[in-house]
Amino acid sequence: MAKKDLVQAIKDLMNRPEMIRNIGIVAHIDHGKTTLTDNLLAGAGMISEELAGKQLAMDFVEQEQERGITIYAANVSMVHEYEGSDYLINLIDTPGHVDFGGDVTRAMRAVDGVIVVIDAVEGVMPQTETVIRQALRERVRPVLFINKVDRLIKELKLTPEQMQEKFKNIIVEVNMLIRKYAEEEFKDKWQVNVNDGSVGFGSAVRNWAISIPYMQRTGLTFKDVIDMTNNEDEKTLAKKAPLHVVVLDMVIKHLPNPLIAQKYRISKIWPGDIDSDEGKDMVNCNPSGVLAGVVTKLYPDPHAGYVATVRIFSGKIRAGQDVLLVGMQRTNKVQQVSLYKGQQRINMDEVVAGNIVGIVGLKDAFSGETICSPERPVTPFEAIKHMFEPVVTKAIEPKQPKQLSKLINFLRKVSKEDPTLIVKINEDTGEYLVSGLGELHIDAKVERPLKDEGIEVEVSSPIVIYRESVHTATPKPVEGKSPNKHNRFYIVVEPLEERVYQAMVNG
Repeated sequence: MAKKDLVQAIKDLMNRPEMIRNIGIVAHIDHGKTTLTDNLLAGAGMISEELAGKQLAMDFVEQEQERGITIYAANVSMVHEYEGSDYLINLIDTPGHVDFGGDVTRAMRAVDGVIVVIDAVEGVMPQTETVIRQALRERVRPVLFINKVDRLIKELKLTPEQMQEKFKNIIVEVNMLIRKYAEEEFKDKWQVNVNDGSVGFGSAVRNWAISIPYMQRTGLTFKDVIDMTNNEDEKTLAKKAPLHVVVLDMVIKHLPNPLIAQKYRISKIWPGDIDSDEGKDMVNCNPSGVLAGVVTKLYPDPHAGYVATVRIFSGKIRAGQDVLLVGMQRTNKVQQVSLYKGQQRINMDEVVAGNIVGIVGLKDAFSGETICSPERPVTPFEAIKHMFEPVVTKAIEPKQPKQLSKLINFLRKVSKEDPTLIVKINEDTGEYLVSGLGELHIDAKVERPLKDEGIEVEVSSPIVIYRESVHTATPKPVEGKSPNKHNRFYIVVEPLEERVYQAMVNG
């Protein structure tokens, strides 16, 4: 699709919420999320097929390319044809490393469904469980893509029976996690299934994928897949079973549009009265209703200042409009409204409910902020609850005292962009203490950008928080006595019940 045609198609589809899918791609680190995204973009005609998997179009920050990992959640809108109709897919590629789990949590507020990517060789890993849990906490529905199947064929040389057993184990484990973390209403409804096509298999780097419905429709067999892979004929396989067709067909068939998703998501993420006018507008994704949206990400743009990623749940937003930032109780003027195309943005006159939008002009916003019309204030959305707390702290001070003000401004900026970075002042030494989810988190989002901005700093060795707990109750009471020996105490230590722990976390 030509660029001009693509932009027009996006503009047409964004006003039809039944034709929209807001999705994320989540996985354990190095399971192939960004390579998968590249090939989806290539299939949509947004990058060349030759560069897909090499360009890492969604890892457009220099250090992401250098490190070979995703650090920042990145957005893109694309168009896909399914059963004769065009659909708009707003996609967010998220980080896989545990240190950047905060970006995943914030992205889950914006999307209605996720593709869970799992390496066929490694299977379900710790971060796989974490991202599934993060999605289900926000009532975001998963589908499954088992990646790197070519490695089972060429490297491990497994038989078809052994591969099927491996697939079965992965699917069973994913469904166990869904059953474990989903709310009662969704435990069975959201189980992934090979037969209905909510599970896909393939190789993102080789640009092919299959699912049972696709194989039934095309006559392609698993034997054909094995033969073409063994015969180094994966280019033919990619033509017969193109990755973007299989994966995006799965997305459109199994993941909900905003009209469906908001009916069950709003009561989870918004504490206001569902039966109020604004509640009904959000539940029904009403483009003519009151404006209500959530800022899920902020990032600096050298030309536009801050760009805020916002999910619009009701109403519409346009350039020149005043919006109220509910948490900050400040009014900002929208300077620009756009949909995303990776690091580029497509300017729009206005964007309606059901879309993920980039907004320039919200200079006082923070991640998790609620936006609305100053004339029609709404109850703020639930705070975005991050699953992890900072565990590593480093002391930072400028090498040159004259750069102190630059350092302070920079630290204010990054803590606004990423709420999982906590900045405090050590009152004894005057040093700035930066706490993050890990050393890599602080290095990638603080130390490296400081270096890029020419601010030279002294950084201390990391201070790590250690916490101990108990897994089981003590087998028998432990006796303690008061200093005068007249009083005895019997102590039993046991883990808190999950519901008590959750009540404490939720306040």
